[in-house]
Amino acid sequence: MVCKMKNIKFMDFCAGIGGGRIGLENLDMKCLGFSEVDKDAETTYKEFFGQDEINYGDLMKINPKDLPDFDFMVGGFPCQTFSIIGDRCGLEDKERGQVIYGLVKILKAKKVKYVILENVKGLVNHDKGRTLKIVLELLNEAGYKVYHQLLNSLDFGVPQMRERIYFVGIRKDLINDNFKYEFPKKSNNKLKLEECLIDDDKSLIFDENHKSYPTFLKYLNNKYNQGKYSIDELLKNDYTVIDTRQSDLRIYYEKTPTLRKGRHGILYVINGQFRKLSGYESLLLQGFPKKYADHIKGKISNSKLLGQTGNAMTVTVIEEIAKNLIKAIGNKNMTEKEILINRGSTTAKNGFKNEDFTIAEFNNWQNSELAQLWLKAMDYDLDDIESVKATKVKGSYKADIQVEIKIEIKFKSLTDIQNLQVKLVSNPKGFNQIDKRWLKNYNELWNIPSDVYELLQYFTGELSPKISNPRDSRRMFADEFTKEEQEKLLNFFKENKTLIVNDILKGRGKFSAEWMLVILKLKDSDTIKWALEPINKVLNHFGNGEIIITPRGSFKIGNITIQRKGGDNGRETANMLQFKINPAELIE
Repeated sequence: MVCKMKNIKFMDFCAGIGGGRIGLENLDMKCLGFSEVDKDAETTYKEFFGQDEINYGDLMKINPKDLPDFDFMVGGFPCQTFSIIGDRCGLEDKERGQVIYGLVKILKAKKVKYVILENVKGLVNHDKGRTLKIVLELLNEAGYKVYHQLLNSLDFGVPQMRERIYFVGIRKDLINDNFKYEFPKKSNNKLKLEECLIDDDKSLIFDENHKSYPTFLKYLNNKYNQGKYSIDELLKNDYTVIDTRQSDLRIYYEKTPTLRKGRHGILYVINGQFRKLSGYESLLLQGFPKKYADHIKGKISNSKLLGQTGNAMTVTVIEEIAKNLIKAIGNKNMTEKEILINRGSTTAKNGFKNEDFTIAEFNNWQNSELAQLWLKAMDYDLDDIESVKATKVKGSYKADIQVEIKIEIKFKSLTDIQNLQVKLVSNPKGFNQIDKRWLKNYNELWNIPSDVYELLQYFTGELSPKISNPRDSRRMFADEFTKEEQEKLLNFFKENKTLIVNDILKGRGKFSAEWMLVILKLKDSDTIKWALEPINKVLNHFGNGEIIITPRGSFKIGNITIQRKGGDNGRETANMLQFKINPAELIE
């Protein structure tokens, strides 16, 4: 896991609805305020982050002395003047192009350490490259070593084609001549299109009952499209994406075209029907965590949210760029992930001691440097904490322990509850069981179709193999099923991926896990490394990725392996289904 920068404070300029902010907050940086002139975007921003958020307004009118001190600037400065579809008047545009001068003025006045800026691809070639040259010179003269590169959001975990130019600047006095920043090439996580196109609002259905449908039919028969497409052919495959922005219709598979303000002509196919892309779905396509999309749904009109999202920065791209910056500059807090403890053989070596060790650390938080770091990782200020009480959660819950934190703030007392799932590992390349149950118990959760359930019984060994000469006389491996059966099993996991990943990693109910604490202690060493991550990041890390049958005949959902439990000295419990991960991935 990349080291984080909890001590870094940033401000969000030309903030839009906060895509850049979320990218940095995912790395534990703290936002001190934002600047946005669009009132509708400000409304959405405050719905996301709170009504008390301070908007400093038009950055061209900001007196830098009125801003708090901050370390990091993120900004998506206005792109219309540079866009290949705009008027391309560039830096001569008094309303928008000059914003870069306002940003540079603030950078210099506040002596900001780091900056990430974003703009459209059109800036690269605008005015035969002179505009880009001016932007780079401005940042250089302001005292920053600057790197820039075109990146496509499609390479960074979202199924949206979106090329943008990104600038990374580091104040020159903070680095030496050997310093080098490298932009990320790709991210490991990958959100599938079907995980984004999930809005069930019936008003989004686009059929003959929609007032614009006759216009769509005429569009299909214009001189550019006539004879090329039929409704039946377009509706044949689910998740076909159709862009009607141009005179000629464009079709996409497994991805969408670039989202833009004013671009509301994107349709897709599901269950044999056309649906219009919604603002909710566009947020997911821009890498906004689902909790933000869920929170805003129904509060902002669909047309406004589509436009605002089209102007937003892709969350995942900003996060990956900032991760590489952290690696390049080095993090002063890096040693906080490696704490030398004098516990030797008393350190936990199995699940029960694992929990007991963690509970003991939390309950001794005033004297435990480790517990203090964990509390800080959960965004608590130690000076606010009156007491900490950690208790073990009994029963079959995802949270192994419950940490109760009582915080005194001024004259008000409140109690905050955090549920932690704890994993202790001794091998950075090893695997750890995260869930195991009988198939009948999973059936209660997921309503497994009877034919899939039967196949899984063969897979776990509840039913003896139905083929001759199986590799294991007790069960069948996934690759021993017929191609049709394999496809049926894979489709079940694909269709229920989100539900399955949530249930096995997070769980349900009041004791569902909100955090995962991973502690890596190598054998014959007193050094431990740890990672404490919010559960949503854990879900994304382990759950994103392909659903496949492995060479060993198991199933995989992203970084989660699905196997027959096996072992247990031949007891019947060997026929349970188990899910495994390598928790150390969150650390390494």
